[in-house]
Amino acid sequence: MYSNFKWLSSCLAVVSLGWLPTAYGTTAPSFWDGFTNKREAGGFLSLGFGASYGGGLLSNIATRPLININGNYYFENGLFIEVPGSDSKFEPDWAMGYNLYNTSEWEFDLIFSSAHSHMTYYGYFEGNYDDRDLTGYIGLRATGALGQYQIQSILAPKADNSEYDGGAYASLWVARSWQIKNWNYYASIGFQYRNSNMLNYYYGVPYKSSRVAPYEASGGVNTLLKFGFTKPISESWVVDGSIGFTDYASSIDKSPYSIDALKYVSNRSKLGRNVNITLSYVF
Repeated sequence: MYSNFKWLSSCLAVVSLGWLPTAYGTTAPSFWDGFTNKREAGGFLSLGFGASYGGGLLSNIATRPLININGNYYFENGLFIEVPGSDSKFEPDWAMGYNLYNTSEWEFDLIFSSAHSHMTYYGYFEGNYDDRDLTGYIGLRATGALGQYQIQSILAPKADNSEYDGGAYASLWVARSWQIKNWNYYASIGFQYRNSNMLNYYYGVPYKSSRVAPYEASGGVNTLLKFGFTKPISESWVVDGSIGFTDYASSIDKSPYSIDALKYVSNRSKLGRNVNITLSYVF
């Protein structure tokens, strides 16, 4: 049974990394082989349930039930879809795209994903509510390893929605994993950049307010720290846990929306935090 645990833990560690190394023969591959060597077709799916405690500047700090969906599927032609779960050490958002190029240690993908989620400001600011739509992006993602560290970077010069243009997004994640018997631990740090057009859309005050002067948000970087573990308890059941912290960009901190949220909503914080624990079934 222990060998089954160890095998499943190793598989989950690879899956949570978000990349699968390409197998090559004994002949050294040429540069052009990277365009034809796609990921092995197939995928996995796990469904879990648990609890989450967290919040911060943008949402109330509270304990909530958590449904955890984690999976991916890679087609032979290079197309794929990914839905990282709450235990993901890298980008926590869904992604779909095309596998462009592979080496023995690095993969490069063209992806479509989310640069900023939908937001709604309620009555504590102007007595009404105001919606901000989700921002999607098309970008290039590189995933691989440098020594004992796993790296993921995204560059997306096209990130906007129907209400504004000129958004840009970029991110860099560095992670390291440790395998101790059938426990897998990881720690990661991430940096998410959004330009002024995007942050001004979400956090700027472009109209004359009766309470505060208009505010124009500049571009900025969110810094994220994550720690987590994965432990198989049978061939199909896995326990995951994680803790994360978010330090928001200064232009978000200075937004009148953020200042009023901290002032009028009792369960908000300038530092985002999140603790998750889930029990998942791996199909």
